[in-house]
Amino acid sequence: MEKLLVENLSFRYALGDREVLKNASFSMEKGGMAVVCGASGSGKTTLLKLLCPAIAPKGERTGSVTVDGRDIYAIPAHEAASMVAYVAQNPEAQIVTDTAFGELAFGPENLGIKPEEIRRRIAWTASYFGIEEWLDKKTQELSGGQKQILNLASAIMMKPEIILLDEPTTYLDPVMTSRFISMLQSVNRELGTTVIVAEHRPELFAGKADRYLTVEDGEVRESAEEIVPPEPDMFYERLFAVNEPERRTGKTDRALKCTDVRFRFRGGDRDVLKGLNVDIPKSCVYALLGSNGAGKTTFLKCVTGELKPYRGKIELTGKAAALPQNPISMFIEETPRKDFRNYLVLTGCPIKDISSRIEAVAEKTGTADLLDRNFLDLSGGETEMCAVAKLMLTGAEIMLLDEPTKGLDTVSKKRLAEFFDDLSRQGMTVIFVTHDAEFAREAATGAGVLSGGVVLE
Repeated sequence: MEKLLVENLSFRYALGDREVLKNASFSMEKGGMAVVCGASGSGKTTLLKLLCPAIAPKGERTGSVTVDGRDIYAIPAHEAASMVAYVAQNPEAQIVTDTAFGELAFGPENLGIKPEEIRRRIAWTASYFGIEEWLDKKTQELSGGQKQILNLASAIMMKPEIILLDEPTTYLDPVMTSRFISMLQSVNRELGTTVIVAEHRPELFAGKADRYLTVEDGEVRESAEEIVPPEPDMFYERLFAVNEPERRTGKTDRALKCTDVRFRFRGGDRDVLKGLNVDIPKSCVYALLGSNGAGKTTFLKCVTGELKPYRGKIELTGKAAALPQNPISMFIEETPRKDFRNYLVLTGCPIKDISSRIEAVAEKTGTADLLDRNFLDLSGGETEMCAVAKLMLTGAEIMLLDEPTKGLDTVSKKRLAEFFDDLSRQGMTVIFVTHDAEFAREAATGAGVLSGGVVLE
């Protein structure tokens, strides 16, 4: 008997005007690993969430999902929580406590597991994932990649039979990505856990996954494409290529200058930024790369004023607007159009110009088809592009973006690179932090690596 059986699963979001999934059918054997591929907005996230009743979206659902022959929607919630675990695309969305130790304990505590058993599980899980040194850390001090590993560890604390992961490598650098996938492979093979991963880069799982499924136009089918391992990631070679003289803007006007910037979290025992210096010219596209926990997001927050360095000077020349690591936090209305309109009204835009400005920015960012859809119905990549569109409405001269390619497929990344190039030609400065060295090579005219608390160029 199959561990998981999905038959004729169809779904339409509440108030939605189309079926996101159409008669999806597939099965998984115990201990199998499947990778779910598809373009941004194809329905990968919706499919995964429908396999986990605790987080299933609201809407019209037909068809069946069974685990060991039992209807997953008829199983008591506490039992289902131990059968199917879910790791979200956005690690921030899953963190609920203020320490890593508390995060690991949270799930088992809610199932009424005895404290001594919880402590044993934490000791084993922390050792298995190599995160012992994080246990007493505040979750807010962890990088996005570290939080993602913590989320995987927290899921394993529940001892699930099936684990679902939604683009889990989005926030990880190349080294951490390799480590994370190795961890996941160990969970799959050593613990016998059935694994289903939604991923834009299926080649990362070549030789590890048993099968590949593609979601397209709401239908799920076996992928016919041959999946081959990626070529070695020549990270530094790509970085140096970005900084080749012909790629530089040659401009001397300055957009951002940081001098001897030092920052330490309150209660921390070390500086995150240690005398950081960087000088970025106007009208360029600048990429800042670095490993998980290097301080890239901290750097951006210092530039925007969200965090205050205890020493050093930050000079911004022009109005700046920032895209946070969690783009949904930028919106307060139900749909992009309503949110954009509300923002323009509050900032004094003439009523007669509002519609034309929204349509213009939507066309530039490729979000015209998303304007009237509920944010809850959008994929991570679609939400990301809507957030970029909102930044355009601010009239900022400097755009600061934290991991702008998360959730984007190859086509969307290419469109974003072209969009950044257009902005720089119009005189805007784009500064983004990323793990995606290939995107940096494609999009940036200059780059640096944040390592040891300083920027190396």
